[in-house]
Amino acid sequence: MAESDPKKKQMEYIAITGLVVAALFIGISRFKKDDAKDEVFSKERFKEQWKEVEILEKEVPKEEKPVSYDADAEKAPFKSPIEDEKKIDMAAEDVSLPSMQFQGMVWSSTRPQAIIDNKVYDVNDVIYIGSGEEEKFPIKIVEITKEGIYLRYKGKGFLVKPK
Repeated sequence: MAESDPKKKQMEYIAITGLVVAALFIGISRFKKDDAKDEVFSKERFKEQWKEVEILEKEVPKEEKPVSYDADAEKAPFKSPIEDEKKIDMAAEDVSLPSMQFQGMVWSSTRPQAIIDNKVYDVNDVIYIGSGEEEKFPIKIVEITKEGIYLRYKGKGFLVKPK
């Protein structure tokens, strides 16, 4: 191995030290920059944001409202009182589906359909048959599957199959 000149090494060390000192001075002068428009170190920007935080803090309620539940008033809190009334009304009468001709159905498509009394119906369509008392309770097509057509009439479900 050839030995390098000690004077040359010393010059390299001095040059590297000078570059490091220059980089430190530049970094410190950038860090201590006291510019009012500087986004990172701006005291004015911080004060503006702090005012927004104080305004939002004032809107937060100081105390939480207490929640109470009286178990004596209702045994099942998530049960709808309307469902009980409907069940009583429906149980009182014997419901049978009016006479209709179920001619066909398509269930394996994106839009299942049923043919009833020479008319084509989709899921969630409503069928009106007859007049007077029967028309007050329309027949709704709930679902059309391979098993048949699911209908809802006067709150009761029916499954019918075309012949």
